Amino acid sequence: MTRIAAVPRERTPAVLRLCSVVLLLVLIAAPVALPRAAAAEPGATRFLSVQIDRVTPEVVTTTSEPTITVTGTVLNVGDRPVRDVVVRLEDAAAVTSSPGLRTNLAGNVDQFEPVGDFITLTPELQRGQQVPFELSYPLRSAQQPSMGIDEPGVYPVMVNVNGTPDYGAPARLDDSRFLLPVLGVPPDAAADSAADTLTSVVAPDTSDPVRLTLLWPIADEPRLAAGAPGGTTPVRLIDDDLATSLAPGGRLDTMLSAIEFATSPEVDPEGQLRAATCLAVDPDLLVTVNAMTGGYVVNTGPDAGPGTPTRPGTGQQAAVAWLNRLKALAQRLCVAPTTYAQADLDALQRVGDPGLNAIATRTAGDIVDQLLATTSVRGATLVADGPLTGPAVQLLSALGRTVAVAAADSPTSDDGSDTGRAAPADLTPQRYTPQLVSAPFDPAVGAALAGAGTDPVSPSYLDPALDVSLQGESQVARRLSALGAVLWRGLNPRTAPRTEILMPPLNWSLQPADAQAMLTTVATAINAGLADPRPLPALIADGDAVAPQPRAVLPDDELGNPRARFDNAVVSGIAAVTGRLWGLTSALTTDVRTGLTGLGYTAPLREDMLRALSQSVPPAARNGLAQQRLTTVGRTVEDMFRAVTIVNPGGSYTLATERSPLPLALRNDLPVPIRVRLDIDPPPGMTVTDMGVIEAPPGYLPLRVPIEVHFTQRVAVDVALRTADGLPLGEQVRLSVHSNAYGQVLFIITLSAGAVLVLLAGRRLWHRFRGQPDRADLDADPHRPDPLEVALHYDDDTRSRASEER
Repeated sequence: MTRIAAVPRERTPAVLRLCSVVLLLVLIAAPVALPRAAAAEPGATRFLSVQIDRVTPEVVTTTSEPTITVTGTVLNVGDRPVRDVVVRLEDAAAVTSSPGLRTNLAGNVDQFEPVGDFITLTPELQRGQQVPFELSYPLRSAQQPSMGIDEPGVYPVMVNVNGTPDYGAPARLDDSRFLLPVLGVPPDAAADSAADTLTSVVAPDTSDPVRLTLLWPIADEPRLAAGAPGGTTPVRLIDDDLATSLAPGGRLDTMLSAIEFATSPEVDPEGQLRAATCLAVDPDLLVTVNAMTGGYVVNTGPDAGPGTPTRPGTGQQAAVAWLNRLKALAQRLCVAPTTYAQADLDALQRVGDPGLNAIATRTAGDIVDQLLATTSVRGATLVADGPLTGPAVQLLSALGRTVAVAAADSPTSDDGSDTGRAAPADLTPQRYTPQLVSAPFDPAVGAALAGAGTDPVSPSYLDPALDVSLQGESQVARRLSALGAVLWRGLNPRTAPRTEILMPPLNWSLQPADAQAMLTTVATAINAGLADPRPLPALIADGDAVAPQPRAVLPDDELGNPRARFDNAVVSGIAAVTGRLWGLTSALTTDVRTGLTGLGYTAPLREDMLRALSQSVPPAARNGLAQQRLTTVGRTVEDMFRAVTIVNPGGSYTLATERSPLPLALRNDLPVPIRVRLDIDPPPGMTVTDMGVIEAPPGYLPLRVPIEVHFTQRVAVDVALRTADGLPLGEQVRLSVHSNAYGQVLFIITLSAGAVLVLLAGRRLWHRFRGQPDRADLDADPHRPDPLEVALHYDDDTRSRASEER
């Protein structure tokens, strides 16, 4: 029997008191275990998110409203309610160096000063709820809170949101920053008279305008499926995203529509914006869109190979319309080619294939000229994403004279300025080799442009000190920061040099409002006298005029973001596949029936190697996508080598004589002829005549190989096929051959014996007709009739009987 111990009555109150104490401690400690908000600034745990929906005016001019209004929303993105949500507007002094265009958008907030007091938005904001706000302040005022802006410049502005999360302390839970470009200060709203209004206007300093060049990108990621050689129809794409992008409202339609409108004679009657702008066109995009105009299919399976299931594409008509519009625009606007598929020049130099390098650079312009029916600007190499490294300089120098438009290197400093660790980049053109000059653009400005649009990116050339995370920032804020970067150098006339290259990312993803604002701002800077157009040909001429400099050393090989560098495995794989492909191409000729050349047949596969090295995809995905494309192309190239082979007879050959030819047949499954050589390994006693270079047309080609054997037996003969330069094709074939080396000897013996018999019979007849006995008859039996006499007598009897019968 089990006994249950009873708790003594006198101990029961003590147990209850102990339990009460433990429960009280748990309740007290529970809030401590939950994440708390920092008292000074946002921590790792996000509670609130502030989004700016609108800023008016986006660019302040002398004729705009003298009041800045910022509207937006605050959203509770945390896991608990937030009480006492308040917001206020803060600003900082004008940016004094270009790195400040980036560093003021993140990190330290000591430079910001409040414009006004905190404004309470709501006593409590529950999870998932949002509350709107509107902050409006004059640019300057002596009577009320204002932003204190009294001269043109680019000013950092911040919307600061504070609150108290449950189980936390009051803190700054989020902020949103942007750059406010002030082209000119409008009149003070408090001015009493027209004279005061006129004198209170502050116009920008236009005494030394910046010479401005805008490169407007027309490019996209590689979309053609890998592994399809020339002549393969229908064209196959990896997806149908281009159909959406080319259609009205799509990304590429937006980029084209914006520049069409902004440079039209009605909007740009003096052609100022048109003179400053040049289209940066990716030849790979043109090749893809041109292929779409004839109909295409789209992969539906996960594999990227030629055997992938497909479905019909939907963008044929959109491709036709878009390409026709681009052709029309190219007739009145500067056009410059990018490297083919935006290939990484540093990685290309590491591949070490001169032919591939030429396709990426020199041939790119020929493709643009052909497909757009225009003459593109030559002499410039546009390096939009990666830095200009030493290998890239070596590659370009080997291809002839060029001006490399690339991001300048950003030195670092600790001078305590608003730039943090980053110092202004050196934008002075520099001649690295007799063939190459760099025309650098400001990396801070380029990064600001890359941050605009629906898909903000951080270029791989950007110094870590200037890298700002903008993923959580609103599109309006990012657009304003880009506009401020565009105008900054023009608003600072004492900043050297007085040149500006606006080089956005080639795959710029702008909405119509973004594109319109960018082009309007550039046009405004030119019309306001802050900038003068510098056409791309003038930029190239300025670069060619740069004299050699003693300190011009090659840039570092490891510049930029290490995550954006292609792996050695990818580089070596591309080198191996490209080498085999060139070897096969050199053996191919032209099919007279179709006009397809060997070079044209293999060209898409070489272009696939450039697509594998494209900088248009995010750095983290580059090596994976490159390896996938490389694997697919490698399989296709291997299949092409196997497509030309010797037909295996499957039996044995019997040679009639020792000089009977060896019958063979070649099979060429390629659509173009190929020049090959037979590689026969004869056994001892067999001699093979070299047939030289043989041109095998598509299909079958029978051959008769001259040989000579000196034995009588069955042997195995190994026959292989190679290109004219010695690359193996197909599979080696082993033939079973039976030969008779004495056939000719027996034939001669037979002829000799016949000749002897004729001579002997002739001699006997000669002696018989002369009445002389033959030596062969001297030892004969005298009673044995002479065979010749019997034959003659038989002939006489026969004639006598025939006469009697008549």
